[in-house]
This record gives sequence, C-alpha cells and structure tokens, in this order.
Amino acid sequence: MKPMKLRAPKSLARRLLLFSGFFVTAALVVASVILWLALKNVVREQIDQRLDTQIGALANAVQPLASGQLSLSTPMDAPPFDRSGSGWYWQIDSNGHRLTSGSLAQSAIDAPPPRQSLKHMLTGMASPGEARDEHGKTLYTRQITRSINGTMMTITATAPSGALIDPAVRALSWLIPCMLLLGIVLLFGTLWQIRFGLRPLGTMVADIDAINRGELARLPPQLSPELSPLSTKTNALLAANEERLIATRMQFANLAHGLKTPVASLLLALNDSNDPDGTLRDLGQRIDHRIKHHLSSTRQAMATSGSTASANVADTVTNLHLAISSIHAEKTVRFETVIDSELRVACDDNDLEEMLGNLIENAFKWTSSTVKVTAVRDKATLRITIEDDGPGIPVDRMEAVLLPGVREDERISGTGFGLTITNELAELDSGSLTLERNSPQGLRAILVLPAAIPSRSSTA
Repeated sequence: MKPMKLRAPKSLARRLLLFSGFFVTAALVVASVILWLALKNVVREQIDQRLDTQIGALANAVQPLASGQLSLSTPMDAPPFDRSGSGWYWQIDSNGHRLTSGSLAQSAIDAPPPRQSLKHMLTGMASPGEARDEHGKTLYTRQITRSINGTMMTITATAPSGALIDPAVRALSWLIPCMLLLGIVLLFGTLWQIRFGLRPLGTMVADIDAINRGELARLPPQLSPELSPLSTKTNALLAANEERLIATRMQFANLAHGLKTPVASLLLALNDSNDPDGTLRDLGQRIDHRIKHHLSSTRQAMATSGSTASANVADTVTNLHLAISSIHAEKTVRFETVIDSELRVACDDNDLEEMLGNLIENAFKWTSSTVKVTAVRDKATLRITIEDDGPGIPVDRMEAVLLPGVREDERISGTGFGLTITNELAELDSGSLTLERNSPQGLRAILVLPAAIPSRSSTA
C-alpha cells in the first residue's frame, strides 16, 4: 500500500492561509501550555506561602511540657484547618508525642521524613513532599524539622492536591475559549493580510490585461521589491516577442525589396508597343504599390527596434570585392580597405551585403583608378565610407539619385534602384545613407549603421 502524500494547494492565498493557520494553531497551543505551567506555578507558590505561614505560626506557639507532651499557647485551627477531612491539616511530632489539627479528627498524616536539599538546609525553609490521609487522599505537604526550646520537632502542614490543580483548571476553562477566539481573530487578520499583500499581483494582472487590449506597452515599475524582478522579466519577454515580430516583418521587407527591382525593371520595359492597352503596366503598378505598402508598414517598427542579428563588415567587404572585381575585370582598380576585423553591425548579413554591394559596385563603375572602403566605430554606430575618384555627382543631384529609377548617366548600365534600395534598407536598420563629394574628385558614400558587440567567434 502506497503512503498517501499531502498535496499543497495550488492557490497562493490558500497556501499562505494554510501555513498561517498551522502556525497560529501551534503558537496558541504552545502559549496555552506555557500559561498553564505558569498558572500552576503561581498557585503552588500561594499554597507554599500559606502552608509556610501556618508552619511558622505553629513553631512560635508550640511548647514542650515537663512530661514531654506538647501544647500550644494559642489555638491554631483557623479556617481552613478546622474542617474535618478537608485535606488542610497540620501535625507536630516530637519524641513519640504528637499534636494535630482539628481537621484530622484524631487521625494522623502518613508523611515520610522530609528530604532536605542544600537550599533548604542553608535557609531553614520547609521542604515540599507528598502524603496521604486515612482516607487515601493525596496531600501536598510542607515539612520542617527544627529544635524548639531544646526539643527537636517535626512540623507538617498539608493541602489537598486539588488545591494545586483546581484553580488552574478553572482558569483553563476561561483560557481555552479566549485562545480559540484569539485564533479566529488572528486567522481573519491573516486572511485580510493575504488579500492586502497579494493586491499588487492583482494590479499586475490588470496591467497585463491592459497590454493585451493595447492600452499599455509595458508593465509599469513595481514598488514592491519582490515583484520588480517579475515585472522586469515580463517586460523583457514582451520586448523579445516584439523583436521576433519585427524580424518576421523584416523577412517580408527583404522579400519585398527582392521583388522591387525586377518589378521596376518590368515597368520600365513596358511601353505602348508591347503593352498597347496598358493592362500589363496597370498590373505592374498594382504589384509595385503592394510592395511599397509592405515596405512602408515595416519601416516604423524596424526603425525603433533593436536587432539581435549582426554581420561582420570586413568579411562582407572581402567577399564583395572578390565578386565585383570579377565582374569589372576589364578595369584596373586599386581596392583599399581600412577595416578592423572585429567590427560588426547590428543588421542581417543579407542586408549589409546588399547595401555595400550596391555602393561598391557603383564605385567600381565610376572610378578612374581607386576605390577605398573604411569603417570606424563612433560610440553606438558604425560609419562605413566608400570613396572613388570618378567624376562624382553634382551637389544638386545627390538627393535626386536616391529616388527610384533615377540614373545620373544613361551611358552606364544599371536600373537606377541600387541607391534607393540601399537608402531604404539603411533606414529600416535604424541607419542612414549620405552622399558627399570626394576630394579632390569623385564620390563619397557614407553608410551609418548601429554597431554590434564584436563576436568572439568572428574571424579576421
């Protein structure tokens, strides 16, 4: 038979209430036991004081006669020592002679000799003990042996055992209901405390509902130090989800960018001779409109987000140089780079390759002899500069060449979309593209992108 396992409640409030109930019950039981023992001790001290007073009075009043008999100078049977069989007795023994209280009614106390401790021997105090009367009733005794007027006498005073217990029992009859009432009050107080203590959790749940409804973007700062880490982790999770969503949008944006150039080329190729009724051009315009719509919808989200992707600038430039120099093998171009092998940008590899590919290919097309690529980190950004010594672009035309389909020189092959795509990708990756005149001649393209932490695994 398998032992049964107690399962803790799933509710936090019930767990706290269960623990508090157990703790309060245990505390009340311990407190009741302590009060019971303290009360018994107080009652015993009172009985001891009463019996010791009686013994002291007897010692002062007893007188040994010449015949060896004992007598009292004053009656000592004051209440409660006057009630027969009450258990309140006194007895004096000396050399076979005895005096007893009227409550003993000619009987005697069967009390063993007292066991004197060192404390009682030094102070002369009475010793406690137990005895029985002729009816077999258990008695609590106080007994002392001392020399009185040259005669050794043993004086014993007793009280019924019930005198020690009954007052404590009567007090306990009041104590138990009071403790139960106190326990109920404490449990209600604990329940209120739990509701009050868990209220910030309820507020946090309401804030999460507000986030689901779109009324809040993040959980507000929590004043409670216990909930502050939970709020921080939740906000980090929300940010990670947003980044994943933006990454998905970026994939659609990349797809749209990939389709944009072919669609634009198709529109440029269509004319009245091959599309007399304009049906194909209209369809191409609709496709181009949808592409621009998706690019526009991702721009704002991507511009304000941090990207978890990163790309090595030196590796990308090296790969592009190998490919582009092969395409333009008929030209003798000196290609110079000043790039730290550890520099990385916070964008996708494909994005960086497309942006730098467009800029480096343009430089190769227009340069006379030299193309130079440099990369410098400036705090949180990376500044990539592509310079050539070609004819350059007039200052008043530098903004126009960033527009779709605009070409500076029709004699050189191209679509007129390279700089446009590079500019839009830079904006989507929270960067920028700037064109300047190079000195003494040529064009300088400056691509600024967010810098990423260099990866230890990256190679030079």
